[in-house]
Amino acid sequence: MNVTKEGVTIVLTWRTDDAEDVAKAQAVYTRLVRQGWLATGRNGRSRRVFAFPPDQGKLVFVPLSEGG
Repeated sequence: MNVTKEGVTIVLTWRTDDAEDVAKAQAVYTRLVRQGWLATGRNGRSRRVFAFPPDQGKLVFVPLSEGG
């Protein structure tokens, strides 16, 4: 699992084939969402993610003020 900051966004990536990595990523997802960050996924275009997608491997978090 890897968490990086790119400007005002936070990028979370994880190995989808590693159960421990997925669990860590889910914990980070939960923490950031509870702090008010908006989770987005990129399946062709950016969409808000309302539940942790263990098989996606990457999420981008934007602060509420940037998300609109």
